[in-house]
Amino acid sequence: MSRHLKGLLMTVFAVILLSPDSVLIRLVEEASPEVDSWTVLFWRGLLYALGVSLLVFLKYRLKTLEEFKKIGRGGLLIGFFSGISTGTFVFAIVYTSIANALVIISTGPIMIAIVSWFLLKEKSSLVTWASMIIVFIGIYIVMSGSLGGENLVGDFFALITAVMMGFTFTLTRKYKDVNMVPVNAIGGVIAALIAYVMASKISVPPEVIKYIIAMGAILSISFSLITIAPRYMPAAEVGMIMPLETVLGTLIAWYVIHEEPSTNALIGGTIVIVTLFCHSWYSTKLARGQLT
Repeated sequence: MSRHLKGLLMTVFAVILLSPDSVLIRLVEEASPEVDSWTVLFWRGLLYALGVSLLVFLKYRLKTLEEFKKIGRGGLLIGFFSGISTGTFVFAIVYTSIANALVIISTGPIMIAIVSWFLLKEKSSLVTWASMIIVFIGIYIVMSGSLGGENLVGDFFALITAVMMGFTFTLTRKYKDVNMVPVNAIGGVIAALIAYVMASKISVPPEVIKYIIAMGAILSISFSLITIAPRYMPAAEVGMIMPLETVLGTLIAWYVIHEEPSTNALIGGTIVIVTLFCHSWYSTKLARGQLT
């Protein structure tokens, strides 16, 4: 198996595995309405951290602690932004439709370009700037359907999640010598600690335990694979596959909990996903020297 195929399979599997994640949050809410979002975030973050730590241990065995020490201050900073995005994602799903949240969060690659320009002074191409404008038009269409309603709060949480992703992946490039897999565990710990302080209680009823365990397993495996995949294939190609989560997640929500996406979400989402795919395709061709 070639390295490229290995990276491709990793990414596709990770995205498919991650797709039901948002529905699991909603299922907890439906199964036990008294469980608040902070409680869900606590267990989600804790199990995410434990799952990633287990995967690191299986890989490095006695060198596990050394791998965590290697992340340094840069890794802790990346973990902080990752932890914040883990929290805002939960609140985005709770306060807006799954389709809206996933469409807005899928703009992460554009946020990376903006944050890279701001932090690293990297100049973006004309194609990238044009893509940003089109993507933000798509976001406006999605969010315009929420104006005057509670969904707008969730839309903003989703937007914050995308911005935090921008900081996370930009700093990952800045500290490229940092092993990002242990950093994912740090993000989970930070999310759990914040939620522990804010939650009125952390106990959950038996009927939601299966959903929370599934969240932890999904996050641990999928984000570890997404982190490793760019070692085997260009990051732009990984970006081409990531919007698949938006499509699959929306369809799963539609089928499992009968949450039909709004017209605004369908129109704006189509604009965003097509633009992101085309931009990633262009970036991949440019990186391979197939475009001049």
